[in-house]
Amino acid sequence: MAQSDDEEEDEDDEEILTMELGEAEQSRDDLVVRVVDLNKTIANLEKEKEALNERITSVENEREDLMVVVVDIKETIEGLSNEKHTLEGKIATTEKKRDDLLVICTDLEETFEGLNREHRNVILEKERNELKKNQQLQAELEKVIIDLNKSLKWTWSSDAVTAMYLNNSGNR
Repeated sequence: MAQSDDEEEDEDDEEILTMELGEAEQSRDDLVVRVVDLNKTIANLEKEKEALNERITSVENEREDLMVVVVDIKETIEGLSNEKHTLEGKIATTEKKRDDLLVICTDLEETFEGLNREHRNVILEKERNELKKNQQLQAELEKVIIDLNKSLKWTWSSDAVTAMYLNNSGNR
C-alpha cells in the first residue's frame, strides 16, 4: 500500500501535472488567442491610425484652403471697405457741391427776380417819360394849333381887308 500510496501519489501528481499542463496549455492557447487578438487589434488600430492621419491631413488641407478663402474674403472686405470710404467721401463732396450749386441757383433766381423788377421799373419809367413827352407834345401841338388858328384868323381877316381894299378900288 505504501507503493500504491506512492503510485497513487505519483498518479495524483501526474494527474495534477497533466491537469496543470492542460491548464497551462489552455492558458497558453488563451494567451496565443489573446496575442492574436491583440495583434489584430493593433493592426486595426494602426489602420484606424492611418485612416485618422489621412483624415487629419485632409482636414488640414481643407483648413488651409479655408484659410486661403478667409484671407481672400478678408482682403475683399478690406478692399470693399476702402472703396466704401472713398465713395462716401465722393458722395459728401458731391452733396457739398450740390448744396453750393443750390445756393448759387437760389442767389441767381433772386438776382433774376430783382433784375426783372428793375427792368419792369425801367420800362414803366420809360413809358411814363414817353407819356409825359407825349402829353407835352400834345400840349405844344395844341398851342401851335391855337397859334395857327389865330394866325389864320388874322390872315383871313387880313385877306378880307385886302379884298375890301381891292373891291373899293384901292380907297382907304
